[in-house]
Amino acid sequence: MKFKTFVITKKKLMATALGAIMVVSGAIAAKLLTEKSVSVFKDGTNVYENILSEELPDSEEKHFSIRTVINKIVGFDMEEPETVISQYSPIFEGTTSDTEDIPEPPAEELPEESTSEETQSEEPSLPDKAQICSSVGLKLNNATKYDVDVNALCSEEISLSADTSEPLVLIVHTHTTECYNGDEMSGETERNTDDTLNVVAVGEEIKATLEANGINAVHDTTYHDYPSYQGAYSRALTTIENQLKANPSIKIVLDVHRDAFIYPDGSKLSVSYDENGVSTAQVMLVVGTNSMGLWHDNWRENLKFASKIQNAAEIMYPGLMRPINLRTERFNEHMTLGSLILEVGSNGNSLAEAKAGGREVARAMAAVLNAK
Repeated sequence: MKFKTFVITKKKLMATALGAIMVVSGAIAAKLLTEKSVSVFKDGTNVYENILSEELPDSEEKHFSIRTVINKIVGFDMEEPETVISQYSPIFEGTTSDTEDIPEPPAEELPEESTSEETQSEEPSLPDKAQICSSVGLKLNNATKYDVDVNALCSEEISLSADTSEPLVLIVHTHTTECYNGDEMSGETERNTDDTLNVVAVGEEIKATLEANGINAVHDTTYHDYPSYQGAYSRALTTIENQLKANPSIKIVLDVHRDAFIYPDGSKLSVSYDENGVSTAQVMLVVGTNSMGLWHDNWRENLKFASKIQNAAEIMYPGLMRPINLRTERFNEHMTLGSLILEVGSNGNSLAEAKAGGREVARAMAAVLNAK
């Protein structure tokens, strides 16, 4: 039987992580305690490569410290508490002790049947190349130790363009069953296997908007987080690899998610702005790096692409974008020079708000690609 909803709570996630630590410590404790490093060979049989569950660099052998191996197994840095927080809020804007930076509880939704002239207002014109490449004041939440100038990157050329009749964009969902606030959610239920109610519906809006602007896209709706949540990124990588083989014209991979945070009083994080009186979910672009040791030497190309989308969206839809988030994790973004995670709204936003945000960020992306 295919269930429509199911529950994954924070408590269960932490229990899973702690269980993983105990299993690993029992299985490889002797190896880790007697050696300063672990050799991981790409021969297809090594147990450590299977545990790490990510493709290793294109070298015959790579050495990982004990701490690195443990961190990759459990999915967060044991010595950096903020990375544990990131498991509950999958893409957070950075840890802080300043309570003034904590978002307000979700605002009351507008009735879905509400219509007005504003909802039918004319879309803003697409900015030209000069506007897209001349950003000032773009905000970057940098969780890495890399020194980057996102405004300078925005002025550089990208190798991506929309001058092909073949698919250029692949849309996937590592956490396919993530859904939004509404009748389909209660308590800490954050998943739904109905594709009309989860992030797949947002992916459809992004695909339709790109194609309406002359950019061909493929939307792969494979479930990667159900029935098992653990290993979702490894399964998503297989999907991406298969799609790139089937469609070698694809240069851009968009992994569409939604953010999540639950306050102590049970309310949920809502990130939105008003566009002509219509509430629209905000979007955050997430860029992975090679900070954790996995090969990803071209991450700056992804960040360059993100900066141009961010700038175009700021011109077209002021208030739509949250700051770009630069992370230590790779997030499968090593596969192309235009790979990004899109966090469209949060678990406190409605699906209607998320669809609106997806349409707007897709139109900003189309402006970037059509300006080439």
